[in-house]
Amino acid sequence: MPKIYIMNGPEKGLMYEVNKSPIHIGRAPENDVQIKDGSVSRVHVKILKRGKKHFVTDLESRNGTYIDGVRIGPGVEYEVKEGMPIAIGKTFFSLGKAYPDDVLAALDSIDLFKELDEVDGDGPKDRPSTAKKNMELIYKVSNVLMQSLNTKEILERILHHIMELLRRIDRGVIILLNRETGEIGEVISIVKTNDRDCAASYSHTIVDRVVREGKAVSMLDTLSETEMNLSESIRLNRIRSVMCVPLISRARVVGVIYVDSVNRPHGFRKEDLDLLTALSSPAAVAIENSLLCAQGAQPRVA
Repeated sequence: MPKIYIMNGPEKGLMYEVNKSPIHIGRAPENDVQIKDGSVSRVHVKILKRGKKHFVTDLESRNGTYIDGVRIGPGVEYEVKEGMPIAIGKTFFSLGKAYPDDVLAALDSIDLFKELDEVDGDGPKDRPSTAKKNMELIYKVSNVLMQSLNTKEILERILHHIMELLRRIDRGVIILLNRETGEIGEVISIVKTNDRDCAASYSHTIVDRVVREGKAVSMLDTLSETEMNLSESIRLNRIRSVMCVPLISRARVVGVIYVDSVNRPHGFRKEDLDLLTALSSPAAVAIENSLLCAQGAQPRVA
């Protein structure tokens, strides 16, 4: 059997080498690998080696098992590759090799799966939809950060996945700052309307504030804000809700992620702001690495 790497949670950083097949992983001490996480079932999954292939089976766990962002059915064997992230409850692990640290930085930033049950009893139960969507976004963005070194491609894919998750948002923009001048450089936008002018529009006041202060800004409903808090662009563009988070690498703001809703208030929730904030750090590192690689320089590590 290959080595098992625990990537987050109470057992983060531990590595197990179990020379048998099958092996069982769960919360109870009688497992071959014990995960002391209350969201993990007593006996959560079984890993079987067949030839050179490895298969994971969920053993009717309460919070489910997710492989590559998809929940697998209980009792069904699912083939896994080396390095593929596997989620049981709130804990991620991988076989054969560990996931890169910068990709998993988001897991340490917030409790993405706080809605999962901390239970003593087992039995199948659907993972709450918020946690499920959060994890899917983590997987998708993680794959982008691992696979692509083209800056524009990174920006477009990350923004596309964010817009998929935040369905009430009308427009998303990722803005990069010029490394030399600090002025706005590359701008990538996605808009869910046929209004072409809308695509290039965003609140410059909000973006400037986030760049200047290095802190996230959000407004759930601009109509409830005082007049002094609203910029002319927010009024002119009829923006009803907005959030903007900084992209920070090595204590320096390199850009922002900006999303807004034009016609509807409450286009997002506080949990969405937490998620974007968590994703911003590994995204900033990946963007800077792509720029450095394009210049022939040595990539940085988060």
